[in-house]
Amino acid sequence: MVNKLTFKTVNCGDLLPEIEQHINQEIIWKHAVASLDYNPVHTHPEWCKTAQVFGLPVPVMHGNQTMSLMASVVTNWAYPSGGWLKKMEVKLIKPVPVGSTCTYGAMVAEKHFAGEGKNYITLDLWAQNQDNEKVAVGTADVMLPA
Repeated sequence: MVNKLTFKTVNCGDLLPEIEQHINQEIIWKHAVASLDYNPVHTHPEWCKTAQVFGLPVPVMHGNQTMSLMASVVTNWAYPSGGWLKKMEVKLIKPVPVGSTCTYGAMVAEKHFAGEGKNYITLDLWAQNQDNEKVAVGTADVMLPA
């Protein structure tokens, strides 16, 4: 039996289970279709060889795809216990080119005692590439059951 998360059982410094994903062109194309974002910097490998946007001769992953994987870390952790994502802010730092392998994670940073049913936690979020360079950072406020 999996222990149910509650506001009381979560502590500052707790790490959430990470997600790892290898980024290939097929994943980017699928996201382009789902998001209706067909910008050639994401979807056109031949164009990228010449344009070299971000100084890279290959397509890069959509920023909102990075953000959605960061959100998945939170929802995979909180939703099974009845928690929910209240707010999320992300800063994209570096492009994620095809061929990258990224890890997405989070840590409990703060507990906010706002009253029964209003208490929430703040998570520090990150995404990093295979070279341990941060490609995105952020925060998320999460409501958990009392």
